[in-house]
Amino acid sequence: MFSIKNLQFVFGLSLSLTISNVAFAQAATNESQVSSSSISTIPVIEEEPPAKSFFQNVDGTFKTAVDFMEHVLFYRLGRSEREYIVFERNSIYQRARGSDGPYQNTNPQDADQPQELSAEEVKVLAAQGKLIDGHSLSGETKPYRLGKLNGQAVEYITVKQDNPIGGVSYGDRFAFRPANEDYQILGKKRNLPGEIFITQSAVDKWSEQGFLKTSDDPPQGQPAYLLSEEIGGIPIVVAWLALGGVFFTLFMRGFNFWGFRHALDIVRGKYDNPNETGEVTHFQALASALSATIGLGNIAGVTIAMTIGGPGAFFWMLLCGLFGMCSKFTECTLGQKYRHVKPDGTVLGGPMRYLKVGLAEMKLGLLGSILSVVFAVMCILASFGGGNMLQANQSGSAMLQMFQQDRLENISVLSNEIKTAAKAENVDEMLALQTQKEALQTEIDTFENKFKWIYGVVLAALVGAVIIGGIKRIGAAASKIVPSMCIMYSLACLYIIFTHLTEVPSLIGLIFTEAFNGTAMGGGIIGVLVVGVQRAAFSNEAGAGSAAIAHSAAKTEEPIREGCVALLGPFIDTIIVCSMTALVILITGAWDNNEWTVEQGLKGAALTSRAFQEEISWFPVLLSIAVTLFAYSTIISWSYYGEKAWEFLFGARSTFIYKIMAVIAVFVGTIVNLGSVLDFSDMMILGMAFPNILGVVLLSPKVRKDLQAYWTRYKADEFKTYK
Repeated sequence: MFSIKNLQFVFGLSLSLTISNVAFAQAATNESQVSSSSISTIPVIEEEPPAKSFFQNVDGTFKTAVDFMEHVLFYRLGRSEREYIVFERNSIYQRARGSDGPYQNTNPQDADQPQELSAEEVKVLAAQGKLIDGHSLSGETKPYRLGKLNGQAVEYITVKQDNPIGGVSYGDRFAFRPANEDYQILGKKRNLPGEIFITQSAVDKWSEQGFLKTSDDPPQGQPAYLLSEEIGGIPIVVAWLALGGVFFTLFMRGFNFWGFRHALDIVRGKYDNPNETGEVTHFQALASALSATIGLGNIAGVTIAMTIGGPGAFFWMLLCGLFGMCSKFTECTLGQKYRHVKPDGTVLGGPMRYLKVGLAEMKLGLLGSILSVVFAVMCILASFGGGNMLQANQSGSAMLQMFQQDRLENISVLSNEIKTAAKAENVDEMLALQTQKEALQTEIDTFENKFKWIYGVVLAALVGAVIIGGIKRIGAAASKIVPSMCIMYSLACLYIIFTHLTEVPSLIGLIFTEAFNGTAMGGGIIGVLVVGVQRAAFSNEAGAGSAAIAHSAAKTEEPIREGCVALLGPFIDTIIVCSMTALVILITGAWDNNEWTVEQGLKGAALTSRAFQEEISWFPVLLSIAVTLFAYSTIISWSYYGEKAWEFLFGARSTFIYKIMAVIAVFVGTIVNLGSVLDFSDMMILGMAFPNILGVVLLSPKVRKDLQAYWTRYKADEFKTYK
């Protein structure tokens, strides 16, 4: 039977946060639950990690590269260091491997905790989130981990415990304040009434009792419990992209503003000559480029930026979008200027070409060759991962969520009922509900496994049918999908905005005021700026050079003309679509809703979906379909980018190999979650900006000279019109 004493253990002692700071610190200092001498006698279990699958091993191999690239790309300029501690009080229980008996406490002197736990008690703890996550064994997640104790194979669980005097929970973090020589709590409890501060003497006591997370290799002379992290500063890749956008805008004398109307005339076909060299129209080229950028970045990226950096982060997204227009103009003009039109009429263009050929004209052939090869390799890797597998994986998850909506809601209801039963100390009901939840979870998992395989095959076939046909088929598909998606999504946004029209002016004001009054990431205004610029970079890819590949295939003999078309990309992507998303997030309060972001753990696209559901109950279903179409259009466009980079490196005859690999990658992406592989490929997208922006800056005088000549002819009305 589950005793009252054990129930006290399971659910902890909860005291009010209104305890005064001084009283709390004094009480923490006087704690004497476990002596330091008894802690030293606790036997240590050597963890035995479970066997990894082939895909997990591949993922692990990439993690080293990801860590290195993250250190380089996201090295923060002007960063600062923050020291902190983490409260991690726990008890470890073990039993012989394969046994069905109770788990024994590894510390017999842990007097205020049960000396053993039954299998039922462990289930309750797992349901309440009181256990450190177990391992996945034979396809099933177990509450325990595998290890060895004194040479004997055991399975063990680690029970998370809160501070018995209240106020501090397992995993709470405290930042050291040198000026006050104490520690201030971080996270959701910060800035609440009764905010907690811990004295050094209390921290020393916690350390003696083994209640703090420790470092395996602490700096010499520093306590093992004192950890450190870098905060603030600007990641070097974000600074590179932002400075590139500012440079091109200034160097082109603000062409993104005074050339905007002319760009609209070009897109609507006013200057479309069907006899000019190329494979797609201006509109189809723009649609192809937009199909690679409009999508999850607009749906999820804005929400991520605002939940981290507040409303002010979106101001910097807007600014980055405006500056990014000239980045796109310059790189896409170069894509057209240095493209290679083959005898069969197909085109090879983009950074691979203009970095090599353009810089060779400037007597920088060696630099151009190096930059072009580096870009091409990064582009291929990015196309397989972030442009392909990630999109397939997330679109599959969105569709799966739509089909599983009823079951997922039932799981949520059962979880809440389990918590209610726990608070009422009704153990029998809690275990019965847990059994129902496990059965329902089994149904969900079974359906998920079948769905992923079917969805993977169907999506791979649909992608293959388009990319094997080349840019003409891609442009035709994108020119239909992208406008349809944008219209559908925009109508939903506009409906919510117009139903709350009176709130819009104050919300817009909030965006601008918070842009210069933020506390994001502990970095103040700089933190807000960094979040906004980084999310904008992911959203519109201005400066990465990818769009230049699509725009180089447009039918025109005027490179500047296609550059004009390209500058509309960041405007549509960031200024229009992201702005509507931002207003919806502000109207619904999703960016600052603790129930959604903390208790339910929603973020990104899921949080955006929840925000829409608040105003349009049925829209999440439509949004799931939109996410799938967004992802599909992104896959076909990025497959074209990767194909052209492949052709540059290995020749046109081998591109069929790339197409087959791309189709296979779609299928793999839907059934396997390769976290580090996808992180690696996403970093490749950002990494593309380094060789691209460097080369484009060197070549930008050629673009400005061409722009001046083009605009002189335009003003002289020398261009023939067709509409």
